[in-house]
Amino acid sequence: MTVPDEGLSSYPWEARAIKKRQRRNEAIPEEWRLRQNLLGSLKTPLERSKNNLMELNLVRQSGILTVKELQITESSDVTSLLEALASGQLTAEEVTVSFCKRAAVAHQLTNCLTEIFFDQALERARYLDRQKGKGQLVGPLHGLPISLKDSFQIAGVASTLGLTAYLDHSVESNSALVDILLALGAVLYCKTNVPQTMMTPDSHNFVFGRTLNPWNTSLSAEGSSGGEGALIAMRGAPIGVGTDIADM
Repeated sequence: MTVPDEGLSSYPWEARAIKKRQRRNEAIPEEWRLRQNLLGSLKTPLERSKNNLMELNLVRQSGILTVKELQITESSDVTSLLEALASGQLTAEEVTVSFCKRAAVAHQLTNCLTEIFFDQALERARYLDRQKGKGQLVGPLHGLPISLKDSFQIAGVASTLGLTAYLDHSVESNSALVDILLALGAVLYCKTNVPQTMMTPDSHNFVFGRTLNPWNTSLSAEGSSGGEGALIAMRGAPIGVGTDIADM
């Protein structure tokens, strides 16, 4: 990942940003973290080296996903996933775990996530499975994991837009789209990186750093939905929500 120096900082805002990144990364379960020898196979520094993460296929090499989880994340489009969820062929929990794992790996390689709330997502998935057990589908997106650009607000989850001034901002209500997705049965599990204020074509900011392009880590993932682009390219989400304020 490419972020400002994690060492001692001369500026209070840098220290706050470092703590924010540490809290985010600690939200990844220990067993989902990449081994150092795997990371050591990459040319560094990542942001100045032409690593093609797609060809290296580090998701499979990591051993973090099971064979079934790889199949769920690689072989299924949204339509077939929804059909499998509705029929009971797959549970919301196993689909959510699969994409949470893959998102965790994608993030460790590209720095694509800003907020990680996998535990909350798994609680939601289990609730949806209980409803399915009663013969009730919550909606047409029942059990489908969906990632969100950082600009969308979720109650209880931070939304900084890459601004240190918003690090302590409390989000008390959902964006309208979030309410709609939840009503349709979706599972929300992560938010993705953006340019500071979303008004430049490079997903870089001084809180989270730059999101790298998984096809060539020496290039930017662009923006303003670069975090979404990198995550979906690595199949860390079956579908994600971005915006086009500054996309180029």
